[in-house]
Amino acid sequence: MEFLSFFPLVSFLFLVISLIIRIMYLREKGIKVSSKKNKKPRFLKIIYPVFALIFLLWMAELPRLAFHFSYPVLPELLIKNQLNFQLLQVAGAIVVVLALFFWILTLFHFRFSLRFGLNDKNQGELITGGIFSRSRNPFFLSIDLFFVGLAMFHTSLFFLVMALLTLVSVHFFILKEEKFLRKHYGEAYQKYRGKVGRYF
Repeated sequence: MEFLSFFPLVSFLFLVISLIIRIMYLREKGIKVSSKKNKKPRFLKIIYPVFALIFLLWMAELPRLAFHFSYPVLPELLIKNQLNFQLLQVAGAIVVVLALFFWILTLFHFRFSLRFGLNDKNQGELITGGIFSRSRNPFFLSIDLFFVGLAMFHTSLFFLVMALLTLVSVHFFILKEEKFLRKHYGEAYQKYRGKVGRYF
């Protein structure tokens, strides 16, 4: 199934475009989606550029897979598909579609509370309905599923490492966000936390 080679690129573009559309919609409503970032610790100033470079390399792999470019950026050892099973590809594609489904539901149920960055002066309301009644972090869950699904779809060492890095970094960010939510939403968040799981 040759059309499957386009799946990683098309699914990523769908994810990005849907997010951009949602951000533009919220900005038209006068909502500041992103906030000024607080001063970061020194180690983050080193880690962020490294993660950005890895992510750019990952993005460069998507068109290479789609169009079968013969000039890989990374060594063959890192990008070679280790388990070229069609059934595993189909399973990975299903996981990615599920991730995109959660992604769209999350963007919809966020309503006007979508924010990037933890800012005391730029908070939305605490959303506990819709998909948020099943998962406290459906946005991050969909990101995790997306990267895991693509690692199943294309089982290169690079995609597998990228999925693992995503899972770990997202988990630590969730822990940081939970502290922020406990501080700002108090008892309402504690009750919500007691009813709904972090991921499921």
